[in-house]
Amino acid sequence: MLVAAPASAAGDNWPNLSPKEKERVRRNIDRWEKLPSQDKERLREEWDRWKKFPQDRRDRIKQRYDEQRRDRNND
Repeated sequence: MLVAAPASAAGDNWPNLSPKEKERVRRNIDRWEKLPSQDKERLREEWDRWKKFPQDRRDRIKQRYDEQRRDRNND
């Protein structure tokens, strides 16, 4: 199961990930597994809500987030 979980988390690209990227995927899986079930459910609901947004709205939100992140790094 340990091998299957990271592979499924990273999609079919697992063999092509760098060791650093693989470690990040493993850490994220560990964090997910340690989350309380109510937190997991809330995150699933937020993810479902996000997927229901029209693509152009998601793109605008991502762009705004990237701009704010870039601005924070420049301060």
